[in-house]
Parts: sequence; C-alpha cells; structure tokens
Amino acid sequence: MTQLALGLIGAGNIGLAVAGRLVGLGHQLTVHDTNPAALERATALGAAAASLATLVRDSRLVLLSLPTPGVAAAVGHEVIAGGQPGLVIVDLSTNDPQTARKLHAAAAARALAYIDAPVSGGPSRARTGELTMMVGGDAAVVERIRPMLTDIARQVEYAGESGSGATAKLLNNFVAIWGMIGVSQAFLAAAALGVSQQRMYEIMAKSSARSYALDRNFPKIRDENYKPDFSIDLGEKDMRLAVQLMHDAGYDAFAQDQIRALFTRAGEGAGGARDLAAIHLALSAMLTRDRH
Repeated sequence: MTQLALGLIGAGNIGLAVAGRLVGLGHQLTVHDTNPAALERATALGAAAASLATLVRDSRLVLLSLPTPGVAAAVGHEVIAGGQPGLVIVDLSTNDPQTARKLHAAAAARALAYIDAPVSGGPSRARTGELTMMVGGDAAVVERIRPMLTDIARQVEYAGESGSGATAKLLNNFVAIWGMIGVSQAFLAAAALGVSQQRMYEIMAKSSARSYALDRNFPKIRDENYKPDFSIDLGEKDMRLAVQLMHDAGYDAFAQDQIRALFTRAGEGAGGARDLAAIHLALSAMLTRDRH
C-alpha cells in the first residue's frame, strides 16, 4: 500500500498526527486544508500541499479528517463530484450515521467507495499508529485497503454497513465523556474531603475506577493544562449527536438536560476551545454547595 497515492483533507489535531504517521511510514501524501497555518504544519512533516481539486484528481484514496458533520458532508460531496471511478474515500471524522449513509450512496452512484472510519485515541496515539478505528461500509473495500488502515490504527474494527462506524464512535464517546464527568466530580469531592487528588488518582489507578477517562483527564486537571487535544466544543457536538442516536433508537438519554447545561456552562465565552478536561472547572462552579 505504500505505492498508493494518498490525499488527506483536514490537518487539525488528528489529521496532522495521521499525516506525520503516514509520511513517516513512507507514504506519498498530499494534504489540503483551508487553514494556511495547518497546511504549513503538515508540509513541515513532509506532506505535499495541493488544492482540493488537485488532491482529488491525483489520489487513489482520500482521507477526510474534519470537525463537524456539516463540514464533512460539504467536503465529502465535493470530493465525490471530482473523483474518478475507483476512488476510495475514508472518512476519519466523527460524523453522524445519516451523513455517512448519504455520502456512501452518493459515492456509489459515481462508482466510488466511501467508508466511515472514525478513530479514537487522540493525537498522541495517532502519531504512533495506536488508534482504534471503527469502520462502516462495504466489507470488501475495507479488506482491500486494510493494510493502509492498519498503518493509521492498531485496531481496525469493522462495525457493519455504512453508518455503523459513526454509530460505534458516537456511542463510544458517549461512554468516555460520561467517564470524564465522573472523574472530575470524584476529584472535586476528594479535595473537599481531605484526600489529596494525587493520592486519589494513585488509588483509583490500581482499582476498579481505572479507565481511559481517568488516565487522560487527571494529569490535565492536576496541572491545570487545558490546551486542547479534544475540545469542549467537539465534546458537546459528539454528546449531542449521541443523544440523537439514543432518540433514534427509541430511548431517552439519562440526564440529558444536565449534560446540556454542563456543556453550555463549560463553553461560555471562549471556553469551548479548551480541552474537554476543563469541564472540571464548570462542574466545580455548578455543583459547589454551601458546606458550612
């Protein structure tokens, strides 16, 4: 697969890390981003820059790494309109299943292939190829390009037909974000009750509370480091889409009004650009009670 001409549209946190990974493995990669600074960072890693039309024309496989379903849909349809038969589109974005299915159908109508392949693990794991990828679409296409997918993600998990990868990713993030909320509230209580947060972490890390949410968020809370790897705005988007999935399945999402209020509070002002761990600050402000 190293001889396959690859294009990547979107050089944000995940896209940039994926670009570095692919270039490091010897792939010839062309990148497009509307943000000149993001594009400059990608070319500094060894990728070539190109217009979207040129990238689509010259690539046999195009990766999308975009922030919202609206952007993914607009860019995806532009890629489909300019793609030649046989082009494969791999959408790494966290998308909604309906958008994924529409893009799949539009691609198929032009003899192109589209698979929804959102990833989990953040930029640090993207740089080392240790992501988990949740894939929906044509199983035969997935198997054909699996060698390239495994260059991006250590775990490539086929979820089912088109839209299934998006469904799996949103439900995964629903659970992960709930975990981050629980971590924040537990550490607020620990500090108030006289147990050091560091000691609480060390105990939980050896106990049943050990989780990705704990390992990810505690260092950020401890160091008050809210530089975004995954922003509050993106977390709000994922939770909103996940709640919609719950409704589509015939369920109400537990405490959905409280979750909405938490993200509204955390995103006030410029707060939405901070890392998701900063919900710790919003929880502290919202849940503090008079203990006197």
